[in-house]
Amino acid sequence: MDQSEPTPLRFPSSTLFPVIVTALLVDETSAVDKHMPILRYKYWNMVDVPVNEANGELPKKVEEEFFGTFESPIKGELKEWNVTIGSEISDPNFVFARILEPCTHSVQYAGLCALCGAKVDEVDYTEFSNQDRAPIAMSHDSTGLKVSFDEAQRMEKSSSSQLLKNRKLILVVDLDQTVIHAAVDPTIEKWQSDPSNPNYEAVKDVQSFVLLEEGYGPGKVPVQTHTRYYVKLRPGLKEFFEQIHNLYEMHVYTMATRAYAVAIAKIIDPEGKYFGDRILSRDESGSMAQKSLKRLFPVSTAMVVIIDDRGDVWKWSPNLIKVVPYSFFVGIGDINSSFLPQQNLTPPPDSVSIEAVVKDDAKVEELPVDADGKVEEPKEDTETPPIHIEYQAAEEEGVDSEELLAIQSFERSQLIESQKHESPLAKQQELIEQEEEKEEQKEHTPEEETPVSNGTSDSNGTLEHKPYHRKLLHDDDTELVNLNHALTSVHDEYYKEYDKLVSKKGADTLTEQDLPDIGVIMPRMKRRVFHDCVILFSGVLPLGVALDQADIVQWVRSFGAIVVAELIDTVTHVIAVKNGTAKVRRAFERPDVKVVHLKWLYECIAHWKRVPEENFYLERPEGSDMPIPEDERAKKAAVNDDNVEDIDTDSFVLSLNDGKIDWNEINKELDEFMNSSDEEDSNEDEDSNDDNDSDDDDDDEDDDDDDDDDDDDDDDEDEDEDEDEEEEEQQTASRAGKTIAGKTISSKRPPDEQDGSKKRAFSDEDSDESSKRRKQTHDLEQNGNAGNNSNDDDDDDDDDEFAAELEKDLL
Repeated sequence: MDQSEPTPLRFPSSTLFPVIVTALLVDETSAVDKHMPILRYKYWNMVDVPVNEANGELPKKVEEEFFGTFESPIKGELKEWNVTIGSEISDPNFVFARILEPCTHSVQYAGLCALCGAKVDEVDYTEFSNQDRAPIAMSHDSTGLKVSFDEAQRMEKSSSSQLLKNRKLILVVDLDQTVIHAAVDPTIEKWQSDPSNPNYEAVKDVQSFVLLEEGYGPGKVPVQTHTRYYVKLRPGLKEFFEQIHNLYEMHVYTMATRAYAVAIAKIIDPEGKYFGDRILSRDESGSMAQKSLKRLFPVSTAMVVIIDDRGDVWKWSPNLIKVVPYSFFVGIGDINSSFLPQQNLTPPPDSVSIEAVVKDDAKVEELPVDADGKVEEPKEDTETPPIHIEYQAAEEEGVDSEELLAIQSFERSQLIESQKHESPLAKQQELIEQEEEKEEQKEHTPEEETPVSNGTSDSNGTLEHKPYHRKLLHDDDTELVNLNHALTSVHDEYYKEYDKLVSKKGADTLTEQDLPDIGVIMPRMKRRVFHDCVILFSGVLPLGVALDQADIVQWVRSFGAIVVAELIDTVTHVIAVKNGTAKVRRAFERPDVKVVHLKWLYECIAHWKRVPEENFYLERPEGSDMPIPEDERAKKAAVNDDNVEDIDTDSFVLSLNDGKIDWNEINKELDEFMNSSDEEDSNEDEDSNDDNDSDDDDDDEDDDDDDDDDDDDDDDEDEDEDEDEEEEEQQTASRAGKTIAGKTISSKRPPDEQDGSKKRAFSDEDSDESSKRRKQTHDLEQNGNAGNNSNDDDDDDDDDEFAAELEKDLL
């Protein structure tokens, strides 16, 4: 039996207030049974008065006095009355008496009191519910066991005292992609049994277990299936647990089923030394898309630290240390969170186990492989996979928890079955091997080349694999080293503050409110990393993701950074992975802005300190040291360059020199372009051609109009020089036979023709010069067409010069 405070008594909410106490039926200290009358009262209500409607009397109401009796909803000893005869009660929250119960049923399980065995799930006419007295589920392994707030407070106080005595904190540990990575691809077992496989060393210590789970057959009919799970422990996990359990009391909190969580716990903690029975799964958490510390610690979270690879499920709690996801099995992801939104966090730059998107049609995206055999980073797929759509739609429509759980189970079952049958790891390894074969063929001369095969089939049709140098899986993750350091620092900071309080007030006088709070200490420590940094991302955030919704933005903000969307005056760092974006180029013109690689960001976060930028500076793009004109700078600033695709200039220029351009097709496009010009341009072209045709006839008249004969002579010389240059350019274009859709002389157009967004009035000389340029373009087009029909080998040198000059103009 529990020794609690007396239980307060109040009138039911259905009572008509005000009420006047007319009698007290029980004396203080008297025993009271359940449903025993203890108080009488009177109240008033409006009632209908009978009328004779036949005589035309209208219905009316009058106030009438009534009497009632209050019956005790509980059993116990009446400790005190807070009213006397004649007292008026108008507030339904007023406590008019208190009864000391032999048991308050503060701990309940399955409809029974866990302390006295009484039934607590009964509801009667008094509106009093014993179940409402114990609403808090604190047990890890059951939702049936619930406690009252007072009992929860007592339990947490006892736990906190024990933790302080042992100088420990509480650590809530996520499983998938935080401390382990799991998959169901049967390829893993084949690689484990083949020492010649390049992935053998990485998977030889992978452990496995089998679970009987509910799957779905055709038509979503539930069926029982056996699934084998393969589990890879994050490197250094045993050492990590051994060190951290001396500083923290550890709890498991996972989105997986309880059967899965218990099976994983047997692998990572076979002796029950670190977690014991402190395992909370989705079966008990009460939520399938969010995690909450209140589920385990309803009163106080001041001593709790969380480690998880996802921040969104915790709503970026101040108690969270977000870890880099452990993605050992490339392309698998978290098999227990398929129903959650896909993370839009850019993968860590040094990670070798970058996830690849495995399409639903069993096609695997080809992964580029570097010289060391490591898989290069694929581009982020920002679209949510179709597997999420049904669950997300149901959640938005407010479907109840049971239906959501059914949808979640179905989607997870589909993902598991897809992975088992499609073997995505085998397909990705095959891509790497094919890439290696191509490189081997390039390295050998035709005489030395021999047919290369992934293997040969024996008489039984079994494929015999030869050993390959490159592998898909890499076992070189070091995240737990950094995590160990961070957790140790948080622990030291907490007890540093605690010791100061003890020395000042004494341990016995400290209250729960006096104790340090992890939710205050840890954010303060993290904010030191980027406390004076204003960060602009360029080419990092996935397209279509709002700035405030990007995980990496939330992550760096938790470390004190201010993240902006444009290159404003206060920006201190531009974070990018390449130097070709417009924001990066503009940032290089500002000496106060540091343009660094994304790796710098992860390095700082991993070590919880600002590391020097010197080793992470991006190289200045070629030509960026030249000043940008003010008008061009304004034009670039007006463009949202995150939505502009970068032009592969190198590939284009190379294509000009390797003879793969269809010049006839290009000239055809030029004809269409020239013929589709607006009427004004056509008229200008005609006027220009007329003026040029009559230049020789009108020279004398122009000379008469000029006042200075010397200037006339100079103009004649300039015209002769222009005509000579024009003739030379026409001859060059004719020999080269290369006219490129209006780009041939684009670098020699007047500035106003290059920038179509800017118009101004030309002087007469500008108009003449513009007309000459347009006529020159037309003449080059004609000469280029003629040149395409020429096969004169003597013009090859001129062709190369022309291509080089064109490359220079384009760049």
